[in-house]
Amino acid sequence: MDIRKSPLVNGALYVASTAGTLVGQANDLHGLEYACKPLLMVVLSSWFFFNSRRVGDRFTLLIQAGLFFSLIGDVALMFQHLDGFNFLLGLAAFLVAQVCYTLAFAHNVFAVGGPEGVVVSTVIAVALLIHGFLFALDLQPRLDEPLVPPVMVYAGAITLMGIAAAFRFRRTFPTSFWLVLAGALCFIASDSLLATNRFVRPLPHGDLWIMLTYVVAQACIAYGALLHVLDPEMIRRRKELET
Repeated sequence: MDIRKSPLVNGALYVASTAGTLVGQANDLHGLEYACKPLLMVVLSSWFFFNSRRVGDRFTLLIQAGLFFSLIGDVALMFQHLDGFNFLLGLAAFLVAQVCYTLAFAHNVFAVGGPEGVVVSTVIAVALLIHGFLFALDLQPRLDEPLVPPVMVYAGAITLMGIAAAFRFRRTFPTSFWLVLAGALCFIASDSLLATNRFVRPLPHGDLWIMLTYVVAQACIAYGALLHVLDPEMIRRRKELET
């Protein structure tokens, strides 16, 4: 068994890294957090790479890039208590990650094409737009003026990522669609909780819920994306395009 590809081994490492991060955050054990939090994306990215490298198409490269920039964002946000600039650095890294995910999902949508499922996708997209608009409208007056542009741009980017995930409906393996959509929604929830906790009011157990929704989001996106590229129907279509 190749442990680099094993979902059990890598899943256990991912859960252990999550637990270590949460314990470190809850007890101000920064050394434990510094050791465990970066491992989250290292483990997930490695597992995704070794399982998808035989495909190596644009979709997988974009997902891999999203995981990499998420790692950069995680590291930057670990040190925001030392320097407020690290928050902006982390925001920028996650913004790039959202763009990578959006481009990956859009690539999937346009590669398959067709109008099938567009009604369901549109309903989900409209709901996400409404949430994004109302949340930004409520958040904007609470931000310091220099933070307004980057936070609003990020809010737009993550909403667009969710919309792109929604339009994969009927354009991929069903399990892949629902996992990626769940991941996108959890990512939006995590960032909404983060913004509320930082700029609006402290949330009970805020750090716990922010981290839990985040780790679920990334795992769902990576696993759902992997199912897409390894789905036999997707492989068949890819071979047809290459011949």
